[in-house]
Amino acid sequence: MSSAEQRKAETFFQYGSDAVQKNNYDYAIQMYREACKLVPTSLPYRQALRHAQRKKFGNDATKVGHIAMARNQPIKLRARASKSKGNWAYVLELLEEAFVNNPWDIGASMDAAEACENLGAHDVAQWLLESVSQQAGDDVKFLRFLAIVYENNENFQKSINCWERVKKLDPSDEDAIRKINGLSASATIARSGLGEAISRQQPGELMSSADAEEYKYQALNPEERLLRDIQKEPDQVRAYLELADYYRGQLKLEDAEKILSKARKQFPEDEVVHLEYAEIQISRLRQAIDTWARRVQTHPDDEEAPGKLEKLKAMLRDYEIKEFKRRLKNRPDDARLAFQLGQRYAEAERHDEAIAMFQQARNSPEYKVRALVEAGLSFEANGVLKLAERSFQEALKHANAEDSSVMNDIHYNLGRIAESMGNHVLAEEHYNEVAANDYSYRDVAQRLKNLNRRPAT
Repeated sequence: MSSAEQRKAETFFQYGSDAVQKNNYDYAIQMYREACKLVPTSLPYRQALRHAQRKKFGNDATKVGHIAMARNQPIKLRARASKSKGNWAYVLELLEEAFVNNPWDIGASMDAAEACENLGAHDVAQWLLESVSQQAGDDVKFLRFLAIVYENNENFQKSINCWERVKKLDPSDEDAIRKINGLSASATIARSGLGEAISRQQPGELMSSADAEEYKYQALNPEERLLRDIQKEPDQVRAYLELADYYRGQLKLEDAEKILSKARKQFPEDEVVHLEYAEIQISRLRQAIDTWARRVQTHPDDEEAPGKLEKLKAMLRDYEIKEFKRRLKNRPDDARLAFQLGQRYAEAERHDEAIAMFQQARNSPEYKVRALVEAGLSFEANGVLKLAERSFQEALKHANAEDSSVMNDIHYNLGRIAESMGNHVLAEEHYNEVAANDYSYRDVAQRLKNLNRRPAT
């Protein structure tokens, strides 16, 4: 930006600061926003603006009303539309409208941080997330993003701490374990002080060959560095996994698949490599499904598109079934895997196999109710209504009575089964249980009307 624009931004900033001293927060916000428009990546400007916005609420997040969420939704949708076009500075400008309504908006802060990351303002991205970390709490998606931003700022220990929290919240998260190991190595290099030693070197001073080599290495971008690691130490799995993770973050799924294919050949017994490869393949299939689904909607005259879409969906179902069977073979007592495989069988209308998996998963307290409900639906699909009813009743017995969404689902299914078996009195009882909680639930209102229209017997 020109020196004239810089001076203009500084003037707006000073006007804002003067207004804050006079408790004129509306005017301060207006001036700070003008400064931020001119210098979108200025951390002091953003911090001053957020300070003024929060002062309007007495620095108390609980004073933000529920209506703020409704007001911010269309703003965030507009910001995401600009995000898809890569107009990152305008994304930041739009999101400041949301922060006027709620200066602690977690979603807006994450979108703004993403914009700053793309603008190279990693310090601003970090501050944006840290400023709402208390509100985000143990949100895993938020913690993952914060960990990445910390890593980009070379705050390796803070990044490790975030991944540790993710791992604690989800012990099966293998990505967290891998990131912790990789970041620990980066933190060790940073603590060694090699980079600082090189920066302190005097002009003309000879650098040792080892230091020169390390300097060249540190100057490489992440992709080049990891490719070099693989070339130098092809028997170390870490670099393969980190490079695949890097490609995935760049949405280069085909490149990620290629590097993991090499890793599978090099490390045929490594379970993490197999898991990562499968996740990439599933992501690629889902990406293709999304593309063809949009094609079906936007080009209704394309007669081949629906067929290709269904073929891709079938490919995804088959691949996921094969993959989850492989995982369950390695961990036969994992109820989560049994439940997930059961879901895939059910989606493929292979209900006998689905029931077997749900019956295995129901032995786990965590999955018991959900597995019983899913088993009931598969029994119903097979036409075995008595067993379906029994499964739903068992789910009702173990469900949390205070969880209205689960209770509604079970009573609704029991009502349908009773209706199918001709027991209309019992069906009405179950539908009434649902209607008492939520009269708009699915088509329960219409079902009750239909039952009441039946002639008396």
